[in-house]
Amino acid sequence: MNPVIRSRVLIAVSVAALVAGLAATQAHAQTPSVSASVDRTNLTLSDVLTLTLRIEGISNVHPLPQAPVIDGLVLVGSERTSHQTFVQGALTAHFEFKFRYQPLRTGSIEISPINVILDKVVHITKAITVNVTGGTGTQTSQLQTGPLPQPTELVGQDFFAESEVDDENPYIGQQITYTLRFYSASGFARPIYDAPDFAGFWNPGKSSEEESLATVAGRSYTVTEATTILFPTLAGDLQIEPTNVSIRGGLLGSNVTEYPTRQIDVKVRPLPPNEPDAFTGAVGRYAITADLDKQSVDVGEPVTLTLTVSGEGHIESLPAPSWPEVPGWRAFDNDAPYQMSIVDGKVQGARKFERIFIPSAAGSAEFPPVEYAYFDPFIGEYATLTSQSLNIEVLPDPSSPEVEPLAESVEDSAAEVQDIRYIKPVPGSLGRPENPLTSHGAFWLLWLTPLAGIAVVAALVVYGRRHTTEATAVETSGAARAVLDRLATVETGASAADVASLALHGYLEIRLGRATSGLSAAETAELLSQRGANPSTSQNVLDLLNRIAEMRFSSHEVEGVEEVAQDVAKMVQRLEQELRE
Repeated sequence: MNPVIRSRVLIAVSVAALVAGLAATQAHAQTPSVSASVDRTNLTLSDVLTLTLRIEGISNVHPLPQAPVIDGLVLVGSERTSHQTFVQGALTAHFEFKFRYQPLRTGSIEISPINVILDKVVHITKAITVNVTGGTGTQTSQLQTGPLPQPTELVGQDFFAESEVDDENPYIGQQITYTLRFYSASGFARPIYDAPDFAGFWNPGKSSEEESLATVAGRSYTVTEATTILFPTLAGDLQIEPTNVSIRGGLLGSNVTEYPTRQIDVKVRPLPPNEPDAFTGAVGRYAITADLDKQSVDVGEPVTLTLTVSGEGHIESLPAPSWPEVPGWRAFDNDAPYQMSIVDGKVQGARKFERIFIPSAAGSAEFPPVEYAYFDPFIGEYATLTSQSLNIEVLPDPSSPEVEPLAESVEDSAAEVQDIRYIKPVPGSLGRPENPLTSHGAFWLLWLTPLAGIAVVAALVVYGRRHTTEATAVETSGAARAVLDRLATVETGASAADVASLALHGYLEIRLGRATSGLSAAETAELLSQRGANPSTSQNVLDLLNRIAEMRFSSHEVEGVEEVAQDVAKMVQRLEQELRE
């Protein structure tokens, strides 16, 4: 390899390892802490409660915490943020996971302690109690509403605007579509939109805009139609403020004329009571499938159960299911990536909820069916889906001391089967060849020739490395070389997987320009593709991240841990050749 290219690769790996080393140092210097808080302890049925889970003292959160299932509250939205900075050479970081809930009933509601796993240690938050009363917490706007402009009132007007929603009486969490239409009789007008805040609604940012021709009151107009998808997060009377559409006119566009739409009143219905036990807040229409990534595992080897929820609704905020207990298995929640698209004006997609199970004993096991309930706003009823049960075989750990060798000896076996002779009797005298092969000089020459070749190749490799080291010594700092030595001599076991995880995540965060802890697999692959990585390389990165994660959560030594640092270094070298600045 060219010395300059090799030096750049070494520098990139050094930076990633340095980030990993600093992060690991800081993580060990601080004790991770987890806390839970709410934005209010007294609320009404029309208010939204925000539960914030804050994690500090660790550089990467894996697996990501899922929204807790709370009796009496329904999940209506979630978001996560992370902040990482270097302060005097040390990495400080904190993560916040915000979950928004809508009350389903009045009275006292307890939020049970939340379990969060960090570095295989379970952290438990304190329980929180909130009180829900009747009434409404939504303030009614004083703006006046009115009917849409009628065609007879628009005769002679060059411009006007109107707005509407396709459902003014939806359920909480049900999709509605807000449509703005601007009519222009002048082909030179360029409208400027001042959209409302959509307070009380969640907007996934999925909007569309198109133009058409229409005749109103006998006059031809160019109609610009913009649609916005909304999901109400509050029950009660909500208002969508007017949208102002501005047109500039006069000399150099100094005159601005505004054409506001009407205010729209939306009466949001709460979800009905008597929800099923498996209901965790999903609203829409869905189907589920469940599968295991393996059919058999060894004791202590992880297996992933994936529940895929697909259909039509608020895909991004779909809550996790109530997972059944599986005796004899340890369980950890994993990421929940999702895919979302707009089909015929409706949000559709799928979300995959993953749960990692680790068996503690050998034998046949059955994963019970997973129930997932949702509210169908189109018929106003709850529905419960049930996945199929899944079977798996747990094999004994071959490295376990409990596996005993066979007690029978060869003689015992032979004694039991006297009528079969598998081994030909040995002759009484073998005899010594007159001219053994080892007495010929050609025999030793054939043996020594490969050894001599290996010695020559080794000498060339040592010379090449020494030459490259001399060429790059100026560019590679001593601290960076020390970190590389640390990666090269990392011990086997969980610590190797931890260092590898920090190194790879640290490198990706530098090259992608953002934290990778909150990214789904699809988002990580998309960012790598945007930076120029080949699809096969992106998939290899995801496979390596998954393999490292399995190593970190395994209860015993996993095959390949000793090579994981080398695999990370090779992957960084490959990315350095493909990624663009």
